[in-house]
Amino acid sequence: MKNVLLLFFLSLFFVNVTEAQETPTLQINAETIIKDTAGTRISLNRFISLMESDQWTFDPKTDANGAMYIQMLPLSENQQNVQVAMEAMESEFHGINLPYFNLIDRDRNLITSETTKGKVVVFNFWFASCPPCIKEVPELNAVYLKYKDRTDIVFAAVTFEKESRIKTFQEKYAFAYPIVGSESDFSQSISRGAYPTNVIVGRDGTIEEYISGGMVGIGKQIEAAIEAAL
Repeated sequence: MKNVLLLFFLSLFFVNVTEAQETPTLQINAETIIKDTAGTRISLNRFISLMESDQWTFDPKTDANGAMYIQMLPLSENQQNVQVAMEAMESEFHGINLPYFNLIDRDRNLITSETTKGKVVVFNFWFASCPPCIKEVPELNAVYLKYKDRTDIVFAAVTFEKESRIKTFQEKYAFAYPIVGSESDFSQSISRGAYPTNVIVGRDGTIEEYISGGMVGIGKQIEAAIEAAL
């Protein structure tokens, strides 16, 4: 999984999701400015080496002149342990049959193991006060808008939040996925308490992709998983 993601990063367009409109993009390649913690520029090969160590993450930044760059960030020991646990979860779920589900979204549409047979299902597990969940919204919205007219793809954003919290969240962030609220059991059983978690289920009901933790470029990863599952 790690090597696949690293290859993915080389062609990935990063979206600055602090602004919902007119989002600038940055592509990682040999010309990209990547800085270590001292502010020194490092090479693409060094970036890949650091990412393979499981001791680093990164964040797209904008300097005083408006130019975008990649800032390397060291992971604490606890964060490293969490990352290892996330990778283990991804391995555990990949390729297995999704457990039975019987959901109803806010528009009273049924989303069940039966109604989605032969379709690709795209789940997002989130909650309202989760910063990485909020950060994903523009990218998830873009994916939804691209595929929303396809009858063979079903989207569902599942949360344990009650309607009052969802309504407040929607007024501020306008999450486009159909939302399933007040769903603690299914959300917890799949996410294992890690939010956000995105799961793409293939036509045969098996998990095509399981992505836990907030990741820059999540929209492109979900798109790639959808295309692979179709």
